[in-house]
Amino acid sequence: MQKVKYSDNNGNVFLADVMLPCPFCGADGELYFIGNNASPKGRKAVAKCTNKDCRCEMINATLRHNIEWIANVTLSAWNRRVGGHGA
Repeated sequence: MQKVKYSDNNGNVFLADVMLPCPFCGADGELYFIGNNASPKGRKAVAKCTNKDCRCEMINATLRHNIEWIANVTLSAWNRRVGGHGA
């Protein structure tokens, strides 16, 4: 799968899989982060559909791993869901 650049809340850039369209409506998806690698309360990656009427969203969190790891887990799960619907 093609890789693209993402950046976390601290501006750290890393490569991760391209985010496929929403598995339900086909609109673009967006990936954003809550917390950062220094956050003692953990880090979250949110994959969300940009279509306001769809409201599809996936949130994954971690305490032990970094933002790049949780981003890859989230994108993998989102894209696996999309792949099941032929998008």
